[in-house]
Amino acid sequence: MTIGKSSDRENAMPSVEPTDDVVQAADAPSIGRVLSTARIDAGLTVDQVSTATRVRVPIVHAIEEDDFARCGGDFYARGNIRLIARAVGLDGEALVARYDAAHGGPPAARRPATQLIDSGPIKVPRRGRPNWAAAMVAAIVAVVALIGFNLVSGKGGHGTTGSA
Repeated sequence: MTIGKSSDRENAMPSVEPTDDVVQAADAPSIGRVLSTARIDAGLTVDQVSTATRVRVPIVHAIEEDDFARCGGDFYARGNIRLIARAVGLDGEALVARYDAAHGGPPAARRPATQLIDSGPIKVPRRGRPNWAAAMVAAIVAVVALIGFNLVSGKGGHGTTGSA
């Protein structure tokens, strides 16, 4: 043994054995293939799944091909996976968990609803502005009253005497 130098054995990186979960995830079929196989096993067409889930046919095809970009984002992809899985008789939550593992994890933790509301003072509208709705109602009432007065008083333009 020499001083100041280390052997190759000490410098070697420790080997990391893959866990069973990693091996299973690598060997498992993709989400789209699982959904497609379950749909075919259930005897359903893409049109029937689309009608049952209200997910458009091109999006169902895209999901079965593992193209989740057509869904419009992770939120919609998760929802579509759940809907399609339910329609073909699978556990949607397990597939969503696989989707999250493959695409960056679950959504960020949500803030409580109390943090979403601005707890500042309630703003009262200023009193200096005119109330145009009340002015409009008053004008309509005045016009209707004037028309009614003219009809009742007989000056409506239709005389009872005939003209030659």
